[in-house]
Amino acid sequence: MAAGACGAVSEETNEVAATDLSEIMPEGLFEALENVANPPAEPAPDPAPGESLPEEIYETLVPAQADNEQEPSEEELLRLRDEAFVDFSRCIRDEGFPDFPDIDSSQIVDQASFLAAMQDAGVSFTQPGLAPALQSCASVFSELIALAPQQDTNVQQVEQEENAVAFSQCMRDQGLDEFPDPDFGQYPNTGFPGQGEGGGATPEIQAALRVCLPVFGGAEPNQAAAPQPPEDPTPAAQVTASSPQSTSNAQSSATSTQAPQPAGEGSTPAPGPTVSASVLRDTEELNTAEVVRRDLIDTEEFSGTLGYGDPEALHTNTSGVVTGRLPTEGDVLDVGDVLFEVNSYPVVLLRGERPMYRPFERDMEEGPDVEQLEQALADMRLPGYEDLTIDEDFTRVTEDLVEEWQNRLGVEKTGVIDMGFVVFIEAPIRISSVNVIEGQTISAQAGAFTITGQDQEIVSDLDPADAEIVNRLDRVEVELPDGRVTPGAVAEVARVATRLTNPQTGAPGDPTIEVIIILLDGEASARFDAAPVDWTITKEVTPNALVVPASALIATVDGGFSVEVVQEGATTLVPVEVGTFVDAFVEITGGDLAVGDLVRIP
Repeated sequence: MAAGACGAVSEETNEVAATDLSEIMPEGLFEALENVANPPAEPAPDPAPGESLPEEIYETLVPAQADNEQEPSEEELLRLRDEAFVDFSRCIRDEGFPDFPDIDSSQIVDQASFLAAMQDAGVSFTQPGLAPALQSCASVFSELIALAPQQDTNVQQVEQEENAVAFSQCMRDQGLDEFPDPDFGQYPNTGFPGQGEGGGATPEIQAALRVCLPVFGGAEPNQAAAPQPPEDPTPAAQVTASSPQSTSNAQSSATSTQAPQPAGEGSTPAPGPTVSASVLRDTEELNTAEVVRRDLIDTEEFSGTLGYGDPEALHTNTSGVVTGRLPTEGDVLDVGDVLFEVNSYPVVLLRGERPMYRPFERDMEEGPDVEQLEQALADMRLPGYEDLTIDEDFTRVTEDLVEEWQNRLGVEKTGVIDMGFVVFIEAPIRISSVNVIEGQTISAQAGAFTITGQDQEIVSDLDPADAEIVNRLDRVEVELPDGRVTPGAVAEVARVATRLTNPQTGAPGDPTIEVIIILLDGEASARFDAAPVDWTITKEVTPNALVVPASALIATVDGGFSVEVVQEGATTLVPVEVGTFVDAFVEITGGDLAVGDLVRIP
């Protein structure tokens, strides 16, 4: 904020009367801000006899390095800057402002950005005693500026000049039609004529400055402080602050800290601070939202890959020449289906967990594979074998059952199943790839096919902390690539964390937990064999919560929140306690708010 002069049009001379901005600021604040931006330099000591002063006075904050020393690293400068920032906040608190907030120093490079950062943190420059505190801590702030990222001075000058031009236009927009543009050639420090001349500011200038002062720092005009139109005057209204030493933001500060207006004859003064009608908000033009009750549903979204799982090889243990009946990729086969044909003999799928490892024939040694074969054939309900005794012994009855099955297949009835001409599966399979062709000779070790399960699933690798909110059988909502949302359920949550390997570097990644989700509507994703998807799980439900938009919250310097309630043509700051934040809404757990109240959305 510069020590520029503002002009107002004189009714008699139609000339611009210059006014020093420092005259209309709270007492001592202008000098404090000037010293914060440009702390007075200590006088250099007189040279001793026979000595002369050095040609340059170097900064003492970051001492000049000796020739054999390296300049401070970027990390070291950032550390020094952070320490100076902490010292500044501590200094203000030690000066009698225990609730003074921590200021985001990352963007502070000059006085304007310093003011903007303090305003963003909810500091009101009109707090009693703040000006002397700023004066006392100005030297600490100078360390922050010294450690600020180096800026292009030309860029800074252009920005400052643009802000000054915008300020002049803003003043004209507020009705001061003759307010001049800055003359940068004649007045390089402020750009405005008449600095320090003239008398006090007129009410018109004061009203315009409440709107336009933020423009000096590159901010938007404070339109909330604009005067009401003369043809529709708004009566003065009381504004309740959230704490005696704080306001919510720069706008609420402009409306809640003006001097009370004298009461008219016959009127009863309202208790507490009041504001002039010329700076009340035009509540008809404010963006507001209604306080409501609703269920707050807190969700978490994750990404995953839709597919049929990782393909695995299907070994048939079959030897011979492939003669036909090959499946195609994407075919789903179940028990009783022919997988393919070798030596003009069908290789058939039967139900079972144990792979075939020897031929089946009469008088073979007993074993669990025989019991598995008898059970698989019995499941086919072949007539005459309903009362078959299922055991590990391949008897004449078993041989008769095999012959009946071969008869139904249309092959020679031998009662013998040669090695590899039955493939046992536990569930229907989907052919992922076919790795043989007709006429090809294959061996028992050949991986003729790769397969997956028949149902699609979603595989997600979650951070172990995120995986804590996911449990088996939890319901989820899955968004498909075409935008449709379909229900799903968590089928599996791995109990062991693994590290994925970077395919390019080979370096291990962060630990993850694998989560598998199945779709409850198998047809919903039929058009996609594989695709990236997002899925959402409900973390918490807060029923019948009192809710306002989160954007209505105003942070206060004591670490709390307020909302600005619009009521009877005025706005009032109401302290509130908050609960769950969900999307763009927040639960109000305490404070004088009720369903139907209107709150301002900045």
